[in-house]
Amino acid sequence: MSSEQTDRLLRAAIRAARAGGEMALARREDPGYLRWKGLRNPQAGASLDIQRRIVEVIQAEFPDDAFLLEETTDERPGDSARSGSGDQAERLWIVDPICGSFNFNQRIPLFAVCVGCRAQGRDEVGVVYDPCNDELFHASFGGGAYLNDRPIFVHQVSEGDDAYKRALVGTDLPGSLDDRKRALFINRSLGNGITQLWTLGSPALGLCYVAAGRLHAYFCLDLELWDVAAASVILREAGGTLTDITGGPWLFSEGGQLASNGVIHGAMLRAIKPALEIYATRQSGGV
Repeated sequence: MSSEQTDRLLRAAIRAARAGGEMALARREDPGYLRWKGLRNPQAGASLDIQRRIVEVIQAEFPDDAFLLEETTDERPGDSARSGSGDQAERLWIVDPICGSFNFNQRIPLFAVCVGCRAQGRDEVGVVYDPCNDELFHASFGGGAYLNDRPIFVHQVSEGDDAYKRALVGTDLPGSLDDRKRALFINRSLGNGITQLWTLGSPALGLCYVAAGRLHAYFCLDLELWDVAAASVILREAGGTLTDITGGPWLFSEGGQLASNGVIHGAMLRAIKPALEIYATRQSGGV
């Protein structure tokens, strides 16, 4: 794909994210009805309107493109916007209208509008917009990562074991009970070795904070593609690393994702893996 085409996609994604963010701010004090899509998985009525606005902006320029959307009006999140669209499309827009639904519903100013575009099987552009703080994270393939047009890079606080000990790490609790128990077990293990551990409520912002050097790592056990797609481009272009929770490819993982500045990625994996093994052994009745 030419740089001109990539720039065109990025500009459209920025316009769409800003339009969605403007609507999110307008609806912040009136998020609408609350519907539960699953255990600890809320949907605010406003998110459907925000998503619709994002799609309208993109379709005005790319009317034939496919969409993967988080929000639907039924019980099947992730349905495509039109028949025949999906992962096999030549160009796929991946949209999360509100990454941080609990925060949005509780009027906590920590949520984001996410717009990513995958072209010819490659994650080409990513935009994550925090409207409450007017922070626009964006990146394109090979073009670097930016926060409000300023270049951003991951932060290396130190080297070796000292880097892990001084690490600032973000996370979020999964919805399912078993995954939540596993996550809490990991948190207890990590908490003994790192400097600080935060629950953020917005996975996309967690990845972007790693990209901008605010955090050194972020992990969660049950992220969906729309949680990660846009932010993954930003993290990659900022020099970060993203894998599944065992160190494998993140894209098709069902076991969670780990983002880091790269320096502490191995140390994070070495802390997470034994915690998962110990938890599994205890659950199976082992010693």
